[in-house]
Amino acid sequence: MSPDYDSIMTAVDSNVINRSEYYAIGKGLPDHGTPMAERPYTVGGDNYVIVGVLVVILMLAVVLHRSRLSFFYRMKEFFAVRRQFAEENIQSSTSDSTNVFLLTSVCALSLSLVLFNRLSQTMGFTPAYEMPYWLFAAGYVLFVALIYFKAWLYVLVNWVFFDRESNKKWISGYLLLTALLAYLIFPVSLIDIFVANSNLVVAISMFIVIIAYEMLLLFRLFAIFRTKKYGNVLLFLYFCSVEMVPAIVLGHTLYLLKGN
Repeated sequence: MSPDYDSIMTAVDSNVINRSEYYAIGKGLPDHGTPMAERPYTVGGDNYVIVGVLVVILMLAVVLHRSRLSFFYRMKEFFAVRRQFAEENIQSSTSDSTNVFLLTSVCALSLSLVLFNRLSQTMGFTPAYEMPYWLFAAGYVLFVALIYFKAWLYVLVNWVFFDRESNKKWISGYLLLTALLAYLIFPVSLIDIFVANSNLVVAISMFIVIIAYEMLLLFRLFAIFRTKKYGNVLLFLYFCSVEMVPAIVLGHTLYLLKGN
């Protein structure tokens, strides 16, 4: 009879543990273990998202460092009630429009990130299939289009009722305030994707930021466009219509996307 080399290779020396009766009983029991379940997908754990967040943080820091003085003077002009002449053109920069667009893009990216996180939770994204990153890109395009559609709508309506100088100041203030909104919305989006059970905090924070944003726009509207006594009511209704119509269109679009 040939020796059993397999048993020789797998033999275990006798010790106090394997000589115990409990060891013998446990060795004969069936294995009730279950395979480890795959960790569910989270946007905060996505390597592409993390790299993108780091790039956005760097971009925000660079824009703030390069344009801090220009933004300071433009915000000073934003809150000014009287007409400004001395500093109106001195602090302007050729890169202001680029920086405003970059910050507006960050604002749209932040909103798209929150939307993408919500879709990942409701639709159950999984790395086993191809990740629908196109939804994130579509959200970015949607929010950028909304911001500039409102600007175009303001230009169109104001061209009919107000003078050119006032229209230029209003559009400049609107784009500046929308761009600087990125420094508030981006941290809220980070809380949404990296902090668990933060839906209520994110919703309250977004509500406060949007209300403050709308109030500042309304202040700028009454500071630029001077009307008679009963004209303020019409001006307020005009502001609400221009702000609410794009919001209703956006809400309907998101509802259709969710339904699909």
